[in-house]
Amino acid sequence: MAEEYATLRGILRPAGPLMSWPLLVALWVTPAWAEQRTDGKKEDISSLAEDASSRHQLNPLLDSESEEEPPDFTTGPEEPPVEGERRWVHRFERSDFASYFAEGELAKAKAAYDRHRYRTARRMLEEQEATLPVRYLRAMSAARLGQWATAAEELSSLAEDWPALRDYCHYEAARAYEKQRQWTEALQHYAAVAPDARHFDEARFGMAHILEKRKQDYAAAVEALTPIIQQPNKPNDPVQAEAWLTIARLARYQADYNGEHRAHLAVWALHPFSKQASKAVAGLRDLPYVPKWKVARAETLLSLHHNHDALALLERLLPRMELPDPLACRAHFAYGTALRKERQHSRAIRALRPVVEHCTDAALRPRALYVLGYSESVMEPEASIATYLKLAEEYPAHQYGDDALFYAAHESLERGDTPAAMGHLDRLIARYPDGNFAAEALFQRFWVHRAEGNHGAAMEALTRIEALEGKGSTHQSVQRARYWRARVLTSLGRQEEALKLMEQVASEGAANWYGLLARSRLAHENPERARRITEKLRAPAGPVEVWPLDAGRLAQEPHFLTGVELLRLEERGAATELLSVDRKGRSEESIRLLFHLLEESGYNGSARRVARALLREGLAGPTEAEARLIYEAAYPHAFRNLVVRHSRAARVNPDLMQALIREESAFNPRARSPTGALGLAQLMPQTAFAVARQLNVPLATTAALLEPRKNIRLGSAYLGSLQRRFSGNLAYAVASYNAGPHAVSRWLARFPDAELDEWVEQIPFEETRDYVKRVLGSAVAYQILYDPDSLTTLAFGDPDSKNLGSR
Repeated sequence: MAEEYATLRGILRPAGPLMSWPLLVALWVTPAWAEQRTDGKKEDISSLAEDASSRHQLNPLLDSESEEEPPDFTTGPEEPPVEGERRWVHRFERSDFASYFAEGELAKAKAAYDRHRYRTARRMLEEQEATLPVRYLRAMSAARLGQWATAAEELSSLAEDWPALRDYCHYEAARAYEKQRQWTEALQHYAAVAPDARHFDEARFGMAHILEKRKQDYAAAVEALTPIIQQPNKPNDPVQAEAWLTIARLARYQADYNGEHRAHLAVWALHPFSKQASKAVAGLRDLPYVPKWKVARAETLLSLHHNHDALALLERLLPRMELPDPLACRAHFAYGTALRKERQHSRAIRALRPVVEHCTDAALRPRALYVLGYSESVMEPEASIATYLKLAEEYPAHQYGDDALFYAAHESLERGDTPAAMGHLDRLIARYPDGNFAAEALFQRFWVHRAEGNHGAAMEALTRIEALEGKGSTHQSVQRARYWRARVLTSLGRQEEALKLMEQVASEGAANWYGLLARSRLAHENPERARRITEKLRAPAGPVEVWPLDAGRLAQEPHFLTGVELLRLEERGAATELLSVDRKGRSEESIRLLFHLLEESGYNGSARRVARALLREGLAGPTEAEARLIYEAAYPHAFRNLVVRHSRAARVNPDLMQALIREESAFNPRARSPTGALGLAQLMPQTAFAVARQLNVPLATTAALLEPRKNIRLGSAYLGSLQRRFSGNLAYAVASYNAGPHAVSRWLARFPDAELDEWVEQIPFEETRDYVKRVLGSAVAYQILYDPDSLTTLAFGDPDSKNLGSR
């Protein structure tokens, strides 16, 4: 019996080899088989919960002030280019994605299926050649008719014959067997669903349901759900929360009251705003809330940007926690991070310095050094240099190693210690040539050499930026290097070389900040070249037809293959599969293929995500017809009527307001920032209430800021007031929207003679500097796409010209 138990328990392990049917049928001899294990191993719910509570729940993105998500896709060469006639790796035509049921009797059968006439559909399909698509639709028709035995048999066979849809067929076969009360067969097929499959979680819950309700094997049911809770925690994820709540119930059935307690705590701490949280709290009753779970809850609250709730919880805990206890280290680090998020930097420094001094956790200490360095850079800049250098020297392989050297160099320059700064930059470039700060370090070297009048060294730094590879090379960094190389060439009297570079940047980077700068310089220095660029932007060249496209290695990716088959079957779930592909190192053409596939199939939201990724990775400007399609997806006119109405009332350019909302919230009306900004225009509540009073707009609670109409109205009015404060200079107004008008006034006083492009590059806050470039670049993108006859040009020294942000 123990051997049979072990064999059956093997079913619970995902994606293993299928067992033979005779052996499976013999397994369920007695409902009490679970009590007869002889290996001495039992699924320990308390241990599962202990493992979850010991994991750091504080999102590493919170360590940085900008808190940018990693890119959805990254490009990289897949195959070396070959001169001469093009060699295709995996060529795809539009017809390769056409529906299997596009014409003839198959189209009629699919139409009957879509109208829920499953009996008719199945009868028609039985007269067709038994291709894989025909067999699939026939099996699904049987399932819809409740012909479970037929459906189970046909789907089981399809799972073996159709690798691209194996997981889908296993899942549907399991459901069909479950309907027939054939529990063993259902378990087998549920267990065969792979961990990265779309239906994996549902399959695991299906297994748990059978094991709990039909077999009363509660320990095995817990084991079925374990892979779900062992995945990286996703706060408020309903699937993970339900898994923990189910495990709590299963623990109670086994009289494992400690396990039940811990599972309820997991829901309370890791999914505090889920629907399951209230049930977990009811289950906890008067039981104690264990300190480690309180720390985990505080970390989760911080990750969800509920900073005040996290601070309140931690402030009750910290007096009873002493460093260097590991839990105390986590709590103090979370507290310091919360204070940094609230910009209470003096208090953050006091909280984090003891963590850095006493805690040795290799996962936590470098993060603490990083956050401490940031708060020190605001309050005690000299101290931040030592902190950043400690991080760089003690943890050179950490992801923050290059960041630390760059910020140490930045602070050294701020203090006038140029030799030390250049030394830090040189170490960064030598140690991390492919890192994401390599281009920034080289540009900083350029800026220093340019200020010193060392044009040769300055040009050499820019040339090295253009030659970078890997993460250090981005479209933005290359366009910036070319723009400033043109500026240096102009100062050296090499006008023709400079104009050619400006023309290249104005074309390739037309819809970003440097393209705007270059086009504006051309308009001032060579109007004819500027006119040619403008004409290209108004009338993009090339055919709209984009096929064929080469998928490269993407064509071998399992999720891509599954997504394509679902598209051709006209089944739901295709977009989910296509967006689940491995996104790193893909060729630009393969990502473009993915975009067109999603866009032409009607998955506009998913296509928009891919389009934004393409733009981040360096898609050329919208001067070609295909590129314009991608740009239009990445720059939608969401909430356009509200934007136009309220921005014009506030005397704000609607395209600028549209761009600001895009960059602030990506058009998510319920967006909440780490510092508490809310809604589409990401208004801080204090600012919003002040503007509402000026406009006499009722604003009862901060929740009203999540309503698009009020948020856009208040955001437009606030941006309009900033424009007026800075005499119509939109660069200064946009910077003020992000950092506050007092900060911008200080920067203007600090750099009184800087031209606009120089002033933006010298904004001390990285977040604000990048924000100005993104918003003004996006505003131009909206004009190019939707109003090309009104393209804005920056004024350099001409206060009467149409001015998006000149001095």
